[in-house]
Amino acid sequence: MQEAKNSRQLPRTVILLTLAIFFADASYSTVIPVFPGFAKGLGASLSMIGAYGSVAGITMLLLSIPLGRLSDSYGRRRVIVPGLILAILVPLMYLIVYSPLHIFPIRIILAVSMGSIFGNGFILMTELTSKEQRSTAQGLYMTSMGLGFTLGPLVGGYASVYYGMSTSFLISSGFAALSLFFLLMIKGQEKFERQEIEQSSSQAGIMDMVKDKNILGSGLANFFNSLMFNAVATFFPLYAAVIGMNDAQVGLGLTARGLSSTLVRLPVGAVSNRIGVLKLMIMGLVLSALTIFSVSLSEGLIVISVIMGLQGIAYGVYLTAGNAYVTESAPPEHRGTAMGIYSTFGNISRIVSPITLGIIGEVWGLRGVLQTAAVVSIVGSCAIWFLTRNDPKD
Repeated sequence: MQEAKNSRQLPRTVILLTLAIFFADASYSTVIPVFPGFAKGLGASLSMIGAYGSVAGITMLLLSIPLGRLSDSYGRRRVIVPGLILAILVPLMYLIVYSPLHIFPIRIILAVSMGSIFGNGFILMTELTSKEQRSTAQGLYMTSMGLGFTLGPLVGGYASVYYGMSTSFLISSGFAALSLFFLLMIKGQEKFERQEIEQSSSQAGIMDMVKDKNILGSGLANFFNSLMFNAVATFFPLYAAVIGMNDAQVGLGLTARGLSSTLVRLPVGAVSNRIGVLKLMIMGLVLSALTIFSVSLSEGLIVISVIMGLQGIAYGVYLTAGNAYVTESAPPEHRGTAMGIYSTFGNISRIVSPITLGIIGEVWGLRGVLQTAAVVSIVGSCAIWFLTRNDPKD
């Protein structure tokens, strides 16, 4: 009877977490179209704007494993809740800064917030559901992130154009507050995953997983995906401004990207077993690189919006395959560690990529930023293919 009762409660729990993650990602992405212009307005150079991303990457690199250990010890929600509180405060902090140097500590706080929320949220969704419902729940989680990332830039861009940047920051804070509200309504216990952990006998260590060519390959893929994400999130709005697009049009392009990314995630999950998740990751990386390179050669709003839509498809293919691979391949008791390794590669890229791309922008211009990210990622995708092509699991 108790099991049946839990089964009936589960869909409500999944819906609440889906809504919480939707608003969390909407909060984060609302600021994306306006932040580069906001930073430039305070006097930040391109290299300094890149350095903001590097500082955030260092923070996430240092804290990803400690935050994972905290969530293992005290529960996912006890780590996510403080992260959401910080997400409420960060946009409000932008309203009171008057120097580009003040942005550095704010981006550090934002990195702590993001590191607390999204990875632990995915694990929480896994732990709140039974094996029979897990794939659907994980698909809903990824889709809710995509929808949030679709809504955020559109709202943030148009709010900035018609009501000013301050309104975009206030909306971002409000979205985070809604996320916290829905998360606090979750009453279910993460018992299914704990049962699996207790039953597992695997003793694989961190170095064993790092040496595993599948984990290594997915980590490298995450590095290059993060490189391209930084090129799009940080430097695409600046490139768009140079060719005459305003914040609302930038938001429209990012919305096209987010919507297409969202729509492709469930179909990718359905075909991943037949194609292989590593191959899907490589396909996603290559398509991302080609679309980013194409953006650097384009100037029309419609053309760029279409290309950004294709970029979103590529990102959705990669994101779905990557997360599914890590959670399914690692032993249950080391799932958090494997996710930490996977995230570490992305965090290293967050450190190196923004400041490197910023310097490239100073030398070769914003087109050079996009083209460099694309070419390097294509070369990296080839290396990953040679590393993983004989994987029997794939």
